[in-house]
Amino acid sequence: MCLPSSRARLFDVMGVGLSFACLVHCLALPLLLLLAPALSAWLSLPEAFHAAILLLAAPAALAAMSAGWRRHRRARPALLAAGGLGLLVLGLAGHEGWLGTLGPEATDRWFTSAGAISLAAAHIANWRLRHDAKRPAGDGEAHG
Repeated sequence: MCLPSSRARLFDVMGVGLSFACLVHCLALPLLLLLAPALSAWLSLPEAFHAAILLLAAPAALAAMSAGWRRHRRARPALLAAGGLGLLVLGLAGHEGWLGTLGPEATDRWFTSAGAISLAAAHIANWRLRHDAKRPAGDGEAHG
């Protein structure tokens, strides 16, 4: 699967946006709900929300990371993305109560937040490495 550079950039931008939205959801929404209980009925999200976000994030990360790998041949962004997706899966498992004695709110929030940050970092690193790979050798170096 070979994506044009503009499509790969789109997947990285989409990945950063989804990661940011996930982070806002995990950190800001509970705070907002604590401060304004009257809004909780309006802001409740369906149970499938976490699974849907994961189903959007995984293909976006795969497409962006594979396009980045073909250009810059660095494994770090893909490893960060894989770790982030793994943390999102643990967050989903915590939300669904599959992790046993750990409280669903704690595991959901911590794992999902860490996964979103890791995924955003992976997309940003991938984006930067892809951009650097486009530059000709020696571009930007001072010649004395």
